[in-house]
Amino acid sequence: MKLMTSLFAVCFATSGLAPASADAADDKEICLYYGNVGAAAVDFLLPLKLQQVVDMISGRDQALLEKMNKSVEGVGNAKVKSAMKKIGDDAAEHLGSSAGFLSFQLIMTGQASTPQEVFSVLYRGCSETGPERIVENQRKAAESMPEPE
Repeated sequence: MKLMTSLFAVCFATSGLAPASADAADDKEICLYYGNVGAAAVDFLLPLKLQQVVDMISGRDQALLEKMNKSVEGVGNAKVKSAMKKIGDDAAEHLGSSAGFLSFQLIMTGQASTPQEVFSVLYRGCSETGPERIVENQRKAAESMPEPE
């Protein structure tokens, strides 16, 4: 999963798209995953110094970036992965990007201060919006980003 490579580059966009129909149990599993990814990202980020976070985000500290990816990768289970496959092979990447970006944003703006608070905000938002819409919005945002030179 390329969580951090686009973690802070792709923002969570909103649109008027109607979410695709999906199983409510699958949506709940995916939203739990979404919240847990955000909480895991914050749990990893909070003990770091700001300079370390900046170096990681900018790509100057690849080792720290890999450690973050490893800590977040263990969040999902087989049931979640199966549910995400129904909304696309790239669903995990897009959900991870969105969860990571929003988690960082929540912490940096003071809207949340703990991994548990981040989980609650992300889970609630995913439950209201629907994971399909989040993935679709992330796809559109990623497509609209210019390629690095």
